[in-house]
Parts: sequence; C-alpha cells; structure tokens
Amino acid sequence: MNIIKFAGIEGKVLQTSPHGNYLIVQLSDRIVICGTFSNQFNWQESPDISSGFASFITYIGLKSNSEFQHFADWAMLNNGYFEGDDGTPRTAKRVQRFPLEIKVRGLLPECVAEFVHNE
Repeated sequence: MNIIKFAGIEGKVLQTSPHGNYLIVQLSDRIVICGTFSNQFNWQESPDISSGFASFITYIGLKSNSEFQHFADWAMLNNGYFEGDDGTPRTAKRVQRFPLEIKVRGLLPECVAEFVHNE
C-alpha cells in the first residue's frame, strides 16, 4: 500500500495515472483528492509542500442529497468553488465508501486537513 503525506495527513494512494501525472489519494472515508505534480490540466494553483502537488481537486462523499448544502456552504466558506456541474451530487467515482460525491476546486491544503481532523 502506497502512502503519501498531504498537508501533514497520511493518505492512501488509490490510483496513479498512466503517465504518473496525478494521484488519487484517500485522506479519510469522506475525503479523496486528485493531486497533480505538473498541473498540466491548469487547475487553480494550490500547492502542497508535503506531497509535492502543484494543485489538487477535492472530492467530498455524501450519504444523501440532503447533505449537499452543508458541504457546499463549507466549501465556499473555505475558498472552494464548483465548475460546471461539479457542485451537483453525482454517483461516487472517487469516494468509494459513499453513494454520492461532489467535486470541489480551489480549497487550500490547510482547509482540507482541518476538515479531515474535524470529521
């Protein structure tokens, strides 16, 4: 099992892209990130020194649609934003332990770490 540190949290590497450009990392049951070393996808820059990611996207698992507003509000209070239909709960692809997930961009590593610690 591969482990990587992200914002001081040990995360389990779930998947590596074929080119090694990005990693899918589980930080908790509810939080999974997709971090990129090169940011070839031009995501908002949000570097994390401990992992070496130039940028990342956060996936938050939801038990039901009724949890959406709570987590969307939290994301927006912490510099997060949704692009396109990212803010619409969808069937979970990244957060395997939850039936639904939302995709949040723009969060700072420290905000994600604080969320994981307070879960």
